[in-house]
Amino acid sequence: MKQSFTEKVILGIVFVIFTAYAISLVFPFAWALINSFKTSVEFFNIDNVWKIPSKWMVSNYVNVLSEYEIGKMFLRSIYVTVAGTGLAVMMSATTAYVVSKYEFKLRNLIYITAVTVMVIPTVGSLSATFKLVNNLGLYNNLWLFPIIYAGGFGFGFLLLYAYFKGISWTYAEAAFVDGATDFDVFFKIMIPQAKPALVALGIIQGINVWNDFFAPFMFIPEKKTLAVGLQDLVNIMQYRAEWPKMFAAMIISALPIIIVFVIFQKTIMENTVAGGLKG
Repeated sequence: MKQSFTEKVILGIVFVIFTAYAISLVFPFAWALINSFKTSVEFFNIDNVWKIPSKWMVSNYVNVLSEYEIGKMFLRSIYVTVAGTGLAVMMSATTAYVVSKYEFKLRNLIYITAVTVMVIPTVGSLSATFKLVNNLGLYNNLWLFPIIYAGGFGFGFLLLYAYFKGISWTYAEAAFVDGATDFDVFFKIMIPQAKPALVALGIIQGINVWNDFFAPFMFIPEKKTLAVGLQDLVNIMQYRAEWPKMFAAMIISALPIIIVFVIFQKTIMENTVAGGLKG
């Protein structure tokens, strides 16, 4: 269908806005990447701030990994993110599936609880959570974090609840007639159909866990993740003036999310389209 002049103008304006927004996101990363390979002297030379490094200092990355324990923080962040995201998605999926597809007395209470939990500020329950963590002997224990992030309530529960609610129960009834169990229906029928929502939730949860500063800072201060370690590094660099190393640490912290997106970009787009066409 031929577009009118007004539609072309609107599309052009929208394109310019989104292009400018994309550049605003990429530009700081590109600037930090370039300056992470400079020496401190070259970086603080105002004439060189926007220039390509005269000598590419890969040693900045090597030094920041060895001198400031960025490598250990990186591994801790990977563990916390993978374990926390995996358990969170599974707990959200199982809870949402049961509440959306099965009739039992407490289903409405569980749903109301999920909504209520979302509106209560984290700070409001901080003292009780801190006391519970201490009583369980999990303070400064990395095993705590998969448990914290694996709650079946909140955003993940509501997202998957709505998705499972929209999947026809006819598939399950046909499977039950053929002798399938509840577990067969969940893992072989419902989970594949909910793949778009599960992928979306996994990405959102993974990014949130990877970038989370508050929980690691409060509960494992002696076993820092990258998010906490970078804040400490900023404070150190104020006095040591080694900002290229700081930029190197920032690039290291951002790389996993970028790599995951690049690897799964096709899958994400396919699942998004599939989710839009469902039903």
